[in-house]
Amino acid sequence: MIKRLISALLVVLLYIPTLGSVSTSTIYAGSTVRAEYSQHDVYINDSRVYLRGFNILNNNYYGLRDIAKAFSGTSSQFNVVWNQQKNAIEILTGQSYNTEDQDDMGYFSNYNAVLSTSKLLINGKPVHIKAYTVNNRNYFQLRDLASKIPFELQYDAKKNNIQLYSVVPDHAYRVKLKGEQSNNHNLESPLFPRWKETVTSYLVNNSDGTISAINAGEKLKIETYNGKFEPISSKTIAYELPIFGGYYSGNTYNYIAFGQTNHEENDNKEVIRIVRYDKNFKRVDSVSIKGGKAYTVIPFDAAAGRMAEQGDTLVFHTSRERYMTEDGLNHQSQLTIMINTNSMTVMNDLGKFQSNHVSHSFDQYVLFDGTSHVLVDHGDAYPRTIALQKGDGTRYDMASMFDIPGATGANATGVSIGGFEISANNYIVALNTIDHSLVKQYTSFELVGLKEDQRDIMLSVLPKNSSDNGTAQHITLAKYVGTKHIASIPKLVKITDDKFMVLWQEFDKTSYQIGDLKYVYVNGNGQIVGSIKTIKHFELSECNPIVAGNNVIWFTNNSRSRMFYRIPVQ
Repeated sequence: MIKRLISALLVVLLYIPTLGSVSTSTIYAGSTVRAEYSQHDVYINDSRVYLRGFNILNNNYYGLRDIAKAFSGTSSQFNVVWNQQKNAIEILTGQSYNTEDQDDMGYFSNYNAVLSTSKLLINGKPVHIKAYTVNNRNYFQLRDLASKIPFELQYDAKKNNIQLYSVVPDHAYRVKLKGEQSNNHNLESPLFPRWKETVTSYLVNNSDGTISAINAGEKLKIETYNGKFEPISSKTIAYELPIFGGYYSGNTYNYIAFGQTNHEENDNKEVIRIVRYDKNFKRVDSVSIKGGKAYTVIPFDAAAGRMAEQGDTLVFHTSRERYMTEDGLNHQSQLTIMINTNSMTVMNDLGKFQSNHVSHSFDQYVLFDGTSHVLVDHGDAYPRTIALQKGDGTRYDMASMFDIPGATGANATGVSIGGFEISANNYIVALNTIDHSLVKQYTSFELVGLKEDQRDIMLSVLPKNSSDNGTAQHITLAKYVGTKHIASIPKLVKITDDKFMVLWQEFDKTSYQIGDLKYVYVNGNGQIVGSIKTIKHFELSECNPIVAGNNVIWFTNNSRSRMFYRIPVQ
């Protein structure tokens, strides 16, 4: 919905190189007016854009080509071309901007402006908008263009800035945030990380029909919304230790992991604290882990850090950088913590090498299958595989979900995990992977010989009844190696024991511009059901989607707004 301008100062214009004749108009025929640089900051979808702006007769003007470039790839994208046949500037809505503008204008304190007679067409139809020409460039007022392209316009008088927003696509909902917040957009492509970082965005389906967005920044912020995505409450929780390690919404309680470094290798220093809260986030109690028990100097190092519970057992599967060993190095490995939630005590050994040891562990997942917990690690050394382990904290059976070629300990693996779920009969891991036959050498920093880091979308499926070292089946859902696109790390959402959704984002291989969202349903054996579907102008984020009210839902954060996305389950 287009928002009204709330200030007469909010007039934004387009500029393009003068492509037709220019003349003065009836205001001051043959005369000029002064054009001075505008002092307003401009934001598009909450991101600061650096546009040359002018103030002409107390109105602020900015360049359409700059705005078109900034909006490109969004639901308000448009292209600007010169229509030679009609001798006019033409705006083509719905098209990405693909014309490079030559910036040959100097920087002076002021310019002269005259009224322009250049024609303007929007999708082939003439539009009459007053325009000025400055230094052989035409400038048009954007207050008229906003409803025709369209996009939303706001003016923040306190901050003296102009805020432009792309239109909200169907099944999406924009919410203004109070205060600044870090973005959580899907930035994994085209530069895939060698290892993950702690997840800082969560979405929770509450028992009363509301949903809560959880974000870790300077504090943990919990914002709750009704079924229409309208905000109804907000609260913050201060960190008890300086490092955030993960959040989990359990059946009865919420859990937050905090940590601090221990470079001095002090055995008595607390390195991890897991705090329990009730469902209103009132603190209940906590469990503390000291450096000497976990041999930890840096908690949650190269970790996603995830939790799961069954009965009175909570498992936190994360990682750590360990005490220095005989080789003079501090090695990184997984760290699996089992907690008895009745007594809030640690149940398992946290020593140098746990029985489910993985080094290095660059991503971690945990779920319960009955009374046993199932762990997934992205290992680059011992073992060099996507490792699945099922056990009880003392003994584990391990299977490889995807063997990774290359030297032991080479951090660059060409593989990233995006999700882990359990069906009625199988363990399912969603991942993306390069074509490993194209790699000449794996190092700690690069994949030598690989020209482009393009990855196919894949599921690795292992039957539950497989014996130790069982063989996983690899099912390719979408091929991207050798195409014009790059696919992000996929998301995996469990809908039922026999129905799952896999989602991923496309990017243009050349420009890296964000493209369409893709999703497909698979059954409990990882087999595609139906066809791959496309949604334009939806963006994935760090937040893992959830199922709520027969919809798959997630959100993205901009600095000042949040967008919820909803896909009705078919």
